[in-house]
Amino acid sequence: MSLPTSSGRVPEDQDQDTRARTAHAVSGPPAQARRELRRSRTFLRVYVAVLALFLAGFLVLAALADTHTILTFDVVVTRAIQSVHMPLYQWVLTHESDLGFYPLSPFTFVAVFALLFALGQRLDAVLAVLSALLAGLLGGGIKLLIARARPSSAFVHVTAHLNGYGFPSGHVIHYTTLFGFACYAIFAGQKRGPWRDALLAVLALLVALVGPSRVYLGEHWPTDALGAYLLGGLWLAGTIEVQRALLRRIA
Repeated sequence: MSLPTSSGRVPEDQDQDTRARTAHAVSGPPAQARRELRRSRTFLRVYVAVLALFLAGFLVLAALADTHTILTFDVVVTRAIQSVHMPLYQWVLTHESDLGFYPLSPFTFVAVFALLFALGQRLDAVLAVLSALLAGLLGGGIKLLIARARPSSAFVHVTAHLNGYGFPSGHVIHYTTLFGFACYAIFAGQKRGPWRDALLAVLALLVALVGPSRVYLGEHWPTDALGAYLLGGLWLAGTIEVQRALLRRIA
């Protein structure tokens, strides 16, 4: 507390300092809270806008696929991806898809479950497997509904002629929902360190490269892969929201 001068007045510099502290005490925390609220609202708007774009993009691609026409875009992009002949590039894109085929495909579910369970993230282990399985069923149902043919060797190189339809890519949905959620769960649930960063990089690369791999092998058109990324991204976002809701209830 400031002592008054002989005239009974508090010194001006001390009086200003007192007013500044009082103003900070009154306006500081609420102002910070308002800034945090504005940032949260801005993030929410951007997040919802991105999800809306994903949904709109998927519906547009699904409508194009349902026309059962071979798109010039698909042919041009596929030929461009297949025209690169560097050994490492070819090896990576050839074997990137291996985890989506039997007998390795069931192993991916076991591996992700075991990894997250060992890290103490038991809820995430269950959600990762359950979500990816359900997403696969959804993707399979959409394939049957649209019934789009896979690429033809008359237009692009086809490594193996597979049974079933093309849109959306089952491999991409599988990788995006399973490895994508595992990537998020480890990012959110584990402390930063070399092993964590390396694991996140591997999981992210698996998701990022599976689409180009399916196109390189001639087993899907680019729009098959892109549509699956959009659908898988929407499903992944929903899974993350379910996980956060469950964690709040458990806490």
